[in-house]
Amino acid sequence: MEDKKNWKKCLILMISFTTLLMLLAAGLVLLIDPFFHFHAPLPGFSYIMDDERYQNDGIIRNFDYDILITGTSVSENFRVSLCDELFGGTSVKATCAGGYYREIADTERRALEYNPDLKVVIRSMDTSFVLFDKDYRNPEAPDPVYLYDDDPYNDEEYLFNGDVLFEYVCPIILRTIRGIPSDTMEDYMRFAEDRPLGAAYALQDIVTIEPAVLQRHLTEEERLMLTENIRCNLAANVEAYPDVEFYYFFPPYSIAEWIGAHIALGTMPAYIETMEIMTGEMLKYDNVHVFCFYDDTDMITDLNNYSDMYHYSGEISDRILEQMAAGEHELTGDTYREYFESVEEFYTNYDYALMFATE
Repeated sequence: MEDKKNWKKCLILMISFTTLLMLLAAGLVLLIDPFFHFHAPLPGFSYIMDDERYQNDGIIRNFDYDILITGTSVSENFRVSLCDELFGGTSVKATCAGGYYREIADTERRALEYNPDLKVVIRSMDTSFVLFDKDYRNPEAPDPVYLYDDDPYNDEEYLFNGDVLFEYVCPIILRTIRGIPSDTMEDYMRFAEDRPLGAAYALQDIVTIEPAVLQRHLTEEERLMLTENIRCNLAANVEAYPDVEFYYFFPPYSIAEWIGAHIALGTMPAYIETMEIMTGEMLKYDNVHVFCFYDDTDMITDLNNYSDMYHYSGEISDRILEQMAAGEHELTGDTYREYFESVEEFYTNYDYALMFATE
Protein backbone atom coordinates (compact mmCIF):
# COMPACT_ATOMS: atom_id res chain seq x y z
CA MET A 1 0.00 0.00 0.00
CA GLU A 2 2.83 2.37 0.91
CA ASP A 3 4.56 1.65 -2.39
CA LYS A 4 1.35 2.51 -4.24
CA LYS A 5 1.07 5.85 -2.42
CA ASN A 6 4.70 6.66 -3.19
CA TRP A 7 4.14 5.81 -6.84
CA LYS A 8 1.16 8.16 -6.99
CA LYS A 9 3.15 10.96 -5.34
CA CYS A 10 5.99 10.42 -7.78
CA LEU A 11 3.60 10.52 -10.73
CA ILE A 12 1.97 13.70 -9.46
CA LEU A 13 5.38 15.31 -8.94
CA MET A 14 6.50 14.33 -12.46
CA ILE A 15 3.31 15.68 -14.02
CA SER A 16 3.55 18.87 -11.98
CA PHE A 17 7.20 19.35 -12.85
CA THR A 18 6.58 18.69 -16.53
CA THR A 19 3.64 21.10 -16.53
CA LEU A 20 5.76 23.73 -14.79
CA LEU A 21 8.53 23.34 -17.36
CA MET A 22 6.05 23.59 -20.23
CA LEU A 23 4.47 26.72 -18.75
CA LEU A 24 7.92 28.22 -18.21
CA ALA A 25 8.87 27.48 -21.82
CA ALA A 26 5.59 28.94 -23.09
CA GLY A 27 6.12 31.98 -20.88
CA LEU A 28 9.56 32.56 -22.36
CA VAL A 29 8.19 32.27 -25.90
CA LEU A 30 5.39 34.68 -25.01
CA LEU A 31 7.79 37.14 -23.37
CA ILE A 32 10.51 37.19 -26.01
CA ASP A 33 8.18 36.37 -28.92
CA PRO A 34 10.84 35.68 -31.59
CA PHE A 35 8.27 35.68 -34.40
CA PHE A 36 6.65 38.92 -33.13
CA HIS A 37 3.28 37.16 -33.02
CA PHE A 38 2.12 39.02 -29.91
CA HIS A 39 4.27 42.15 -29.83
CA ALA A 40 7.13 44.06 -31.39
CA PRO A 41 10.74 43.30 -30.32
CA LEU A 42 11.46 44.12 -26.70
CA PRO A 43 14.29 46.57 -26.06
CA GLY A 44 17.47 45.01 -24.79
CA PHE A 45 17.06 41.60 -26.42
CA SER A 46 19.25 40.42 -29.28
CA TYR A 47 16.68 39.16 -31.76
CA ILE A 48 17.37 36.77 -34.62
CA MET A 49 15.63 37.85 -37.83
CA ASP A 50 16.18 35.22 -40.49
CA ASP A 51 12.92 33.43 -41.33
CA GLU A 52 10.48 35.54 -43.31
CA ARG A 53 7.67 33.03 -43.60
CA TYR A 54 7.48 32.77 -39.81
CA GLN A 55 8.29 36.37 -38.92
CA ASN A 56 6.59 38.41 -41.66
CA ASP A 57 3.09 38.38 -40.25
CA GLY A 58 4.25 39.57 -36.85
CA ILE A 59 6.27 42.30 -38.51
CA ILE A 60 3.37 43.66 -40.53
CA ARG A 61 1.00 43.54 -37.54
CA ASN A 62 3.22 44.81 -34.73
CA PHE A 63 5.98 47.01 -36.17
CA ASP A 64 5.67 50.77 -36.75
CA TYR A 65 5.90 51.64 -40.45
CA ASP A 66 4.18 53.43 -43.30
CA ILE A 67 6.06 51.84 -46.22
CA LEU A 68 5.89 48.13 -47.03
CA ILE A 69 8.48 46.34 -49.17
CA THR A 70 7.23 42.97 -50.35
CA GLY A 71 7.59 40.52 -53.20
CA THR A 72 9.90 37.58 -53.77
CA SER A 73 13.63 37.17 -53.26
CA VAL A 74 14.28 39.91 -55.84
CA SER A 75 13.02 42.36 -53.19
CA GLU A 76 15.05 40.97 -50.29
CA ASN A 77 18.14 43.12 -50.89
CA PHE A 78 16.36 46.45 -50.63
CA ARG A 79 17.78 48.58 -47.82
CA VAL A 80 15.07 50.06 -45.64
CA SER A 81 17.29 53.01 -44.72
CA LEU A 82 17.56 54.00 -48.39
CA CYS A 83 13.84 53.45 -48.89
CA ASP A 84 13.07 55.67 -45.90
CA GLU A 85 15.29 58.40 -47.31
CA LEU A 86 13.87 58.23 -50.83
CA PHE A 87 10.18 57.85 -50.05
CA GLY A 88 10.06 59.79 -46.81
CA GLY A 89 8.78 57.35 -44.21
CA THR A 90 9.54 54.24 -42.18
CA SER A 91 9.89 50.97 -44.07
CA VAL A 92 9.66 47.29 -43.24
CA LYS A 93 10.34 44.27 -45.42
CA ALA A 94 7.95 41.33 -45.60
CA THR A 95 9.17 39.34 -48.57
CA CYS A 96 8.54 35.69 -49.47
CA ALA A 97 11.28 33.98 -51.44
CA GLY A 98 9.65 31.69 -53.97
CA GLY A 99 6.28 33.20 -53.18
CA TYR A 100 3.50 32.95 -55.72
CA TYR A 101 1.03 35.75 -56.31
CA ARG A 102 -1.53 34.61 -53.74
CA GLU A 103 1.13 34.43 -51.03
CA ILE A 104 2.45 37.91 -51.75
CA ALA A 105 -1.07 39.33 -52.07
CA ASP A 106 -2.02 37.89 -48.68
CA THR A 107 1.02 39.53 -47.09
CA GLU A 108 0.19 42.83 -48.75
CA ARG A 109 -3.48 42.59 -47.76
CA ARG A 110 -2.67 41.83 -44.12
CA ALA A 111 -0.43 44.90 -43.94
CA LEU A 112 -3.14 47.06 -45.47
CA GLU A 113 -5.77 45.73 -43.07
CA TYR A 114 -3.69 46.08 -39.92
CA ASN A 115 -1.90 49.34 -40.62
CA PRO A 116 -4.09 52.37 -41.37
CA ASP A 117 -0.93 54.50 -41.63
CA LEU A 118 0.42 52.55 -44.60
CA LYS A 119 0.95 54.94 -47.50
CA VAL A 120 3.34 53.18 -49.91
CA VAL A 121 3.68 49.56 -51.06
CA ILE A 122 6.73 48.49 -53.09
CA ARG A 123 6.29 45.08 -54.68
CA SER A 124 7.94 42.98 -57.36
CA MET A 125 5.79 41.55 -60.16
CA ASP A 126 7.63 38.34 -60.95
CA THR A 127 6.61 37.03 -64.36
CA SER A 128 7.91 33.57 -63.49
CA PHE A 129 5.15 33.12 -60.88
CA VAL A 130 2.15 34.74 -62.53
CA LEU A 131 0.97 32.08 -65.00
CA PHE A 132 -0.55 29.91 -62.29
CA ASP A 133 -3.93 29.53 -60.70
CA LYS A 134 -4.84 32.54 -58.57
CA ASP A 135 -4.81 30.45 -55.37
CA TYR A 136 -1.59 28.54 -56.03
CA ARG A 137 0.96 28.58 -53.22
CA ASN A 138 4.51 27.29 -53.11
CA PRO A 139 4.13 23.66 -52.01
CA GLU A 140 7.76 23.47 -50.89
CA ALA A 141 7.65 26.53 -48.62
CA PRO A 142 6.56 26.55 -44.97
CA ASP A 143 2.99 27.73 -44.44
CA PRO A 144 2.58 28.33 -40.67
CA VAL A 145 -1.13 29.08 -40.70
CA TYR A 146 -1.27 29.21 -36.90
CA LEU A 147 0.72 32.45 -37.00
CA TYR A 148 -1.61 34.39 -39.29
CA ASP A 149 -5.06 32.85 -39.21
CA ASP A 150 -6.34 35.13 -36.38
CA ASP A 151 -7.33 32.06 -34.37
CA PRO A 152 -6.02 32.39 -30.79
CA TYR A 153 -6.92 28.81 -29.99
CA ASN A 154 -4.12 27.33 -32.07
CA ASP A 155 -1.36 29.53 -30.65
CA GLU A 156 -0.18 26.54 -28.63
CA GLU A 157 1.55 25.42 -31.83
CA TYR A 158 3.78 28.44 -31.33
CA LEU A 159 3.95 28.65 -27.54
CA PHE A 160 4.73 24.96 -26.99
CA ASN A 161 7.06 24.55 -29.94
CA GLY A 162 10.45 22.99 -29.25
CA ASP A 163 12.01 24.46 -32.39
CA VAL A 164 10.93 27.96 -31.39
CA LEU A 165 12.32 27.47 -27.89
CA PHE A 166 15.67 25.93 -28.76
CA GLU A 167 16.40 27.56 -32.12
CA TYR A 168 15.22 31.06 -31.29
CA VAL A 169 14.38 31.81 -27.64
CA CYS A 170 17.46 30.20 -26.08
CA PRO A 171 19.89 31.61 -28.69
CA ILE A 172 18.32 35.06 -28.27
CA ILE A 173 18.92 34.88 -24.52
CA LEU A 174 22.53 33.74 -25.04
CA ARG A 175 23.16 36.46 -27.66
CA THR A 176 21.76 39.04 -25.27
CA ILE A 177 24.02 37.86 -22.42
CA ARG A 178 27.05 37.96 -24.73
CA GLY A 179 26.24 41.47 -25.91
CA ILE A 180 25.71 40.52 -29.56
CA PRO A 181 23.70 43.24 -31.35
CA SER A 182 20.18 42.40 -32.42
CA ASP A 183 19.45 41.72 -36.08
CA THR A 184 17.75 44.68 -37.75
CA MET A 185 15.29 45.32 -40.54
CA GLU A 186 18.16 46.71 -42.63
CA ASP A 187 19.70 43.26 -42.96
CA TYR A 188 16.52 41.20 -42.70
CA MET A 189 16.71 38.49 -45.39
CA ARG A 190 19.42 40.41 -47.27
CA PHE A 191 21.82 38.10 -49.12
CA ALA A 192 23.61 40.47 -51.51
CA GLU A 193 26.94 40.25 -49.73
CA ASP A 194 26.79 36.45 -49.49
CA ARG A 195 26.58 35.57 -53.18
CA PRO A 196 29.38 36.01 -55.73
CA LEU A 197 28.58 37.83 -58.95
CA GLY A 198 29.60 37.37 -62.57
CA ALA A 199 29.10 35.46 -65.78
CA ALA A 200 30.20 32.13 -64.29
CA TYR A 201 27.21 32.25 -61.95
CA ALA A 202 24.67 33.92 -64.22
CA LEU A 203 25.33 31.43 -67.02
CA GLN A 204 25.51 28.23 -64.98
CA ASP A 205 22.02 27.10 -66.02
CA ILE A 206 22.30 28.02 -69.70
CA VAL A 207 22.06 24.92 -71.87
CA THR A 208 21.87 26.52 -75.30
CA ILE A 209 21.69 29.93 -76.91
CA GLU A 210 19.94 28.62 -80.00
CA PRO A 211 16.43 30.08 -80.37
CA ALA A 212 13.59 27.60 -80.53
CA VAL A 213 12.21 27.18 -84.03
CA LEU A 214 8.69 28.03 -82.90
CA GLN A 215 8.05 30.99 -80.64
CA ARG A 216 4.60 30.66 -79.12
CA HIS A 217 2.08 33.20 -77.88
CA LEU A 218 -0.15 32.96 -74.83
CA THR A 219 -3.04 30.57 -75.21
CA GLU A 220 -6.54 31.77 -74.46
CA GLU A 221 -6.56 29.62 -71.34
CA GLU A 222 -3.33 31.25 -70.16
CA ARG A 223 -4.72 34.71 -70.82
CA LEU A 224 -7.79 33.99 -68.72
CA MET A 225 -5.72 32.52 -65.88
CA LEU A 226 -3.30 35.45 -66.02
CA THR A 227 -6.07 38.04 -65.96
CA GLU A 228 -7.80 36.34 -63.03
CA ASN A 229 -4.52 36.13 -61.11
CA ILE A 230 -3.85 39.83 -61.69
CA ARG A 231 -7.31 40.91 -60.66
CA CYS A 232 -7.41 38.77 -57.52
CA ASN A 233 -3.83 39.18 -56.33
CA LEU A 234 -2.84 42.64 -57.56
CA ALA A 235 -5.86 44.73 -58.47
CA ALA A 236 -8.05 43.69 -55.52
CA ASN A 237 -5.79 45.33 -52.94
CA VAL A 238 -5.23 48.38 -55.13
CA GLU A 239 -8.98 48.89 -55.55
CA ALA A 240 -9.68 48.46 -51.86
CA TYR A 241 -7.10 51.06 -50.79
CA PRO A 242 -7.22 53.99 -53.23
CA ASP A 243 -5.29 56.29 -50.86
CA VAL A 244 -2.22 54.01 -50.84
CA GLU A 245 0.41 54.40 -53.57
CA PHE A 246 1.52 51.09 -55.07
CA TYR A 247 4.95 50.92 -56.71
CA TYR A 248 4.99 47.69 -58.72
CA PHE A 249 8.02 46.71 -60.75
CA PHE A 250 9.11 43.99 -63.13
CA PRO A 251 12.40 42.62 -61.72
CA PRO A 252 15.28 43.26 -64.13
CA TYR A 253 16.37 39.70 -64.80
CA SER A 254 19.68 39.27 -66.62
CA ILE A 255 20.31 38.84 -70.32
CA ALA A 256 20.91 35.15 -69.53
CA GLU A 257 17.30 34.81 -68.40
CA TRP A 258 16.02 36.16 -71.71
CA ILE A 259 17.72 33.43 -73.72
CA GLY A 260 17.60 30.62 -71.15
CA ALA A 261 14.02 31.00 -69.99
CA HIS A 262 12.33 32.42 -73.08
CA ILE A 263 13.98 32.51 -76.48
CA ALA A 264 15.58 29.06 -76.23
CA LEU A 265 12.30 27.65 -74.90
CA GLY A 266 10.16 29.34 -77.52
CA THR A 267 8.17 31.53 -75.12
CA MET A 268 9.44 34.99 -76.07
CA PRO A 269 6.12 36.35 -77.51
CA ALA A 270 4.20 34.91 -74.55
CA TYR A 271 6.61 36.61 -72.14
CA ILE A 272 6.15 40.01 -73.75
CA GLU A 273 2.38 39.54 -73.87
CA THR A 274 2.37 38.64 -70.18
CA MET A 275 4.08 41.88 -69.22
CA GLU A 276 1.84 43.89 -71.53
CA ILE A 277 -1.33 42.43 -70.03
CA MET A 278 -0.09 42.94 -66.47
CA THR A 279 0.86 46.53 -67.21
CA GLY A 280 -2.40 47.32 -68.97
CA GLU A 281 -4.45 45.91 -66.11
CA MET A 282 -2.55 47.77 -63.41
CA LEU A 283 -2.48 51.12 -65.21
CA LYS A 284 -6.26 51.21 -64.96
CA TYR A 285 -5.71 52.50 -61.42
CA ASP A 286 -4.50 55.99 -60.58
CA ASN A 287 -2.72 54.86 -57.42
CA VAL A 288 -0.45 52.36 -59.23
CA HIS A 289 2.99 53.09 -60.65
CA VAL A 290 4.43 50.37 -62.91
CA PHE A 291 8.18 50.23 -63.57
CA CYS A 292 10.23 48.18 -65.99
CA PHE A 293 14.01 48.38 -66.41
CA TYR A 294 14.57 46.33 -69.54
CA ASP A 295 15.39 49.44 -71.54
CA ASP A 296 18.51 49.80 -69.36
CA THR A 297 20.32 47.33 -71.58
CA ASP A 298 23.75 48.17 -70.16
CA MET A 299 22.58 46.90 -66.77
CA ILE A 300 20.81 43.81 -68.11
CA THR A 301 23.70 42.70 -70.32
CA ASP A 302 26.38 43.20 -67.66
CA LEU A 303 26.53 39.82 -65.95
CA ASN A 304 28.76 41.26 -63.23
CA ASN A 305 25.49 42.58 -61.79
CA TYR A 306 24.06 39.09 -61.26
CA SER A 307 24.55 36.10 -58.96
CA ASP A 308 22.40 33.89 -61.22
CA MET A 309 20.14 34.59 -64.17
CA TYR A 310 17.46 36.13 -61.93
CA HIS A 311 19.07 37.78 -58.91
CA TYR A 312 20.92 41.07 -59.02
CA SER A 313 23.39 42.76 -56.72
CA GLY A 314 22.74 45.05 -53.79
CA GLU A 315 23.87 47.99 -55.91
CA ILE A 316 21.20 47.20 -58.51
CA SER A 317 18.63 46.92 -55.71
CA ASP A 318 19.63 50.42 -54.60
CA ARG A 319 19.36 51.69 -58.17
CA ILE A 320 15.85 50.27 -58.54
CA LEU A 321 14.67 52.13 -55.44
CA GLU A 322 16.33 55.33 -56.55
CA GLN A 323 14.84 55.18 -60.02
CA MET A 324 11.34 54.36 -58.80
CA ALA A 325 11.45 57.23 -56.32
CA ALA A 326 12.54 59.54 -59.16
CA GLY A 327 9.85 58.22 -61.53
CA GLU A 328 12.42 56.82 -63.96
CA HIS A 329 11.52 53.80 -66.12
CA GLU A 330 7.86 54.28 -65.24
CA LEU A 331 5.38 52.96 -67.80
CA THR A 332 2.29 54.90 -68.83
CA GLY A 333 -0.89 54.01 -70.66
CA ASP A 334 0.28 55.96 -73.71
CA THR A 335 3.72 54.40 -74.01
CA TYR A 336 3.81 50.89 -72.57
CA ARG A 337 2.90 49.02 -75.78
CA GLU A 338 5.58 50.81 -77.73
CA TYR A 339 7.98 50.19 -74.86
CA PHE A 340 7.48 46.43 -74.94
CA GLU A 341 7.74 46.37 -78.74
CA SER A 342 11.21 47.92 -78.50
CA VAL A 343 12.16 45.56 -75.66
CA GLU A 344 11.09 42.55 -77.72
CA GLU A 345 13.04 43.75 -80.71
CA PHE A 346 16.24 44.29 -78.72
CA TYR A 347 16.24 40.96 -76.90
CA THR A 348 15.11 38.97 -79.94
CA ASN A 349 18.02 40.30 -82.00
CA TYR A 350 20.69 40.42 -79.30
CA ASP A 351 23.89 38.47 -80.00
CA TYR A 352 23.81 36.08 -77.06
CA ALA A 353 27.28 34.77 -77.79
CA LEU A 354 28.51 38.04 -76.25
CA MET A 355 27.51 36.70 -72.83
CA PHE A 356 30.45 34.32 -72.88
CA ALA A 357 32.95 37.04 -73.78
CA THR A 358 32.86 38.22 -70.15
CA GLU A 359 33.50 34.83 -68.56
